Amino acid sequence: MCDDSIEVINKMLDEIAKANRYDECQIKIKSVSSGGANYTSYLHHVTISAPGKDDLKLFVKLAALGEKIRSAASFIIFEIEDFFYKKLLKTYEAIEERNMVSSEHRLVTPKFYASNDKYCKEVLILEDMTSKGYQAFNRFESIDWKYASKSIQNLAKLHALSIAWSIDDPKDFENNKSLEFNAYISIRLDLLKNSIKNTIEVTRPENKEKIEKFCKEMTEYDVFRGFLNPIRRPVIVHGDYRPSNLLHRKLDNGEYDVVSVDYQTLFKSNPMFDLMYFIFTGSDKNFRKNYFKRTVEHYYKELRAALERLNLAPDDIYPREDFEYELEKMMPFGLLISTFALPIITVQEEDAPKVTKDIDLNDFMALPSSLYKERINDIIDDYIDMGLL
Repeated sequence: MCDDSIEVINKMLDEIAKANRYDECQIKIKSVSSGGANYTSYLHHVTISAPGKDDLKLFVKLAALGEKIRSAASFIIFEIEDFFYKKLLKTYEAIEERNMVSSEHRLVTPKFYASNDKYCKEVLILEDMTSKGYQAFNRFESIDWKYASKSIQNLAKLHALSIAWSIDDPKDFENNKSLEFNAYISIRLDLLKNSIKNTIEVTRPENKEKIEKFCKEMTEYDVFRGFLNPIRRPVIVHGDYRPSNLLHRKLDNGEYDVVSVDYQTLFKSNPMFDLMYFIFTGSDKNFRKNYFKRTVEHYYKELRAALERLNLAPDDIYPREDFEYELEKMMPFGLLISTFALPIITVQEEDAPKVTKDIDLNDFMALPSSLYKERINDIIDDYIDMGLL
């Protein structure tokens, strides 16, 4: 972290301390490692202490990507996440308040404190959820049913709120340029094609021809774009809804409390994008064998419940036939996104791409781990068994 970035963060923290009346305060900043789970940000835990006050625990994200990678597409690192906390979340909270949604059914997010949008020095400062007992999921493990069910419940709340917004203010929903993804489709497609080379390399010989044919068909521009766009029911998707981007704490009754974080990749798409993404990047073969259908059904059940809490009629807004139609259309996406996301999710920390200002797009290609080889071949087998490959 360079000196001018430290200066930016220190100034922001001083302003937060002043706004929260932390007089004569001490500010401690501790850099933390993501353990190979984050490639776009430098991460820091911050403690602001003052006499007679409880410590204020904050989480700071500082943009780590420099000009080299941004030359491919000029963008502000936390632009979407900033939009989420400053505008969209307030819209969602107003919808929940107007419909008198009980606290247990409301979307929970970290508290937003401040942001800086200066190019290449972007900063986002949020509540440190680990101070409340939340922790990150072990990305090398498979989800279980208890964890999956609560994660899906959280996802349903997120989707239902975006549907409510689209009905409350269709013009703003349709015309919001911050949530359009088309500008980055070509970049995503190029990255995907690069990752597919590793997938083919580790695929068992008897399945190589099948996976090559599948990937060639699925990475045609119009086909790939179809997975990203709305189909019948447009929603604002998380865009990277995997266990690594969720925080959880275990309650006294053994259940999980799950909170989604990292809203950097929100965009307008279809509900199945997040659902397929979550299942195939977070589960192993055993989970899918026992819980795939149950997880899919649980999502639809929870989405209907979330819509009803917002005084919306699920059968009119997202009838069962639309859900099943979108599920069928998006099933190939589970395998396709696995070829891109799983190498990053399963990479060992020592082999993970190093976060530096000089990193470029090609540096995001993680070397296939033994766990990746196992996971991707199991998914390929599942798709063969389902008759989709």
